[in-house]
Amino acid sequence: MKNLIVIDDEALIANGVAKMVQAFDLQLTVKKIFSDSEEALSYCQTTPIDIAITDINMPNLNGIELIKQLKEINPTIQIIILTGFGSFSFAKEAMSLGVKFFLEKPILPEKMHTALQETAQLSERRKLESNLYLKRQIEQFINSCGEEPLPKEVSFPFCLYVYDSKFYHAIAKRTEQYHNQHELIAGHQNKVGYIINFSVTKDFNKFFKEKIQSTPLGKGIAINCWVDSPEKFLTSYHLAKRNLDKAFYFDTFEVIQESQISQENLYENHLYIDYREKLLSLIVKGELTRSQVLTENFFSTCRMELYPVQLLRLQINDLLSVLFENYRIKKDIYFDDYSPKIMLLNHWQELQFMLIHFIDLMRHNMGDNENMQLSQKVNLIIEEYYDQEALSLKWIANHLLYLNPEYLGKTYYKETGTRFNQKLAEYRIKKAQDLLKKNYKVYEVASLTGFSNAPEYFVQTFKKITGVTPKKFLNNLQVSPIPEVKKFTHQR
Repeated sequence: MKNLIVIDDEALIANGVAKMVQAFDLQLTVKKIFSDSEEALSYCQTTPIDIAITDINMPNLNGIELIKQLKEINPTIQIIILTGFGSFSFAKEAMSLGVKFFLEKPILPEKMHTALQETAQLSERRKLESNLYLKRQIEQFINSCGEEPLPKEVSFPFCLYVYDSKFYHAIAKRTEQYHNQHELIAGHQNKVGYIINFSVTKDFNKFFKEKIQSTPLGKGIAINCWVDSPEKFLTSYHLAKRNLDKAFYFDTFEVIQESQISQENLYENHLYIDYREKLLSLIVKGELTRSQVLTENFFSTCRMELYPVQLLRLQINDLLSVLFENYRIKKDIYFDDYSPKIMLLNHWQELQFMLIHFIDLMRHNMGDNENMQLSQKVNLIIEEYYDQEALSLKWIANHLLYLNPEYLGKTYYKETGTRFNQKLAEYRIKKAQDLLKKNYKVYEVASLTGFSNAPEYFVQTFKKITGVTPKKFLNNLQVSPIPEVKKFTHQR
């Protein structure tokens, strides 16, 4: 659908032309009718117009000057000139500006129909040519690392989306319905797809996410960047390109923000080093359940922080090499040529499985003699995962201990005399008290102790266990510090 305006200082003629255009069965919309050429120019500075039908002889700003300025605003705009007697002297100058159609008043409908039909086709062709030229210039700028200049049509700031080019055709199909296509430049090169959205509103962002979610694309990511200069354009594009492998941490196609990956150069490797040291120490002690919980927690953190994927693969490969070297564990089918497998895995859970499976092999080798009751294992898991809202007997049974949830619950009660849910609630509230003492807000504490989506339930649970609300607990702290609970030990 092409947008069209009509400009003639004689309102009667302008309205008549507009009605004639609307009567045709063409993909055209008359956006506005003007009797003042300067008002029309002002309108075109903020509204994209494909075709303008204009008179030549007009006061203030004549037709030729209007066309010149319209072309400066939008080089692809197409013009149809309405001419009266004696105005053909303007034809040569108008033709030099790319005007092809001159319709003499009174206007014959068949001539107007032909002019509109051909002009609409010409408009589409010019827009495609302009878009291709603009894409070539942008890609030359990227590939030359800024040595080639950006075309003047590129204005800052804008939003940039970068994604794997294998999704290009599917994404192009979904975004072709966007109503402001003139705001977008989309292309792909060197296995990278991109969309530039020149609008500063969030209209396209919302549209894009809805289209991606409505018809799943498969596993992948698009990285959304805010670009305010040519230098930032280059930095954001190449940073996003390097981080497209972060799809490793997602199950479906997701849009993530540049801020989630922009700290990669400042990244410190303490997360893996701490995990490695703790894991090796626990395995030496034969504490395999703790090792498993630690591993689950490590990968959960990697996923949350979008840990560098290739680095993680290399580190886990090295860790497994150390473990197999230090322990005489017979390799099964999963560990045949495990190094190449690790480098080809495309999901974080597959990598996590490699380590969890090694721990299971150790457990089998040791005959599961960890000298630890089932309830002790569950308590360790509570200590590690109390801040996760999903923590439950069913979750533990399915993800960590691989037991029947009902059996796990009965065994826990038999060994401790306490229900699992009661123990979990008490441990969470104990942690909540510690956080409140450190001046965390009540809603922050609720989120940090596994009540993130139910702060009201957190307050109810807190009062049920402590006898006071979190607010009253804080007031009591200000009046007089609450003494630490003393631990009593049996005397021998």
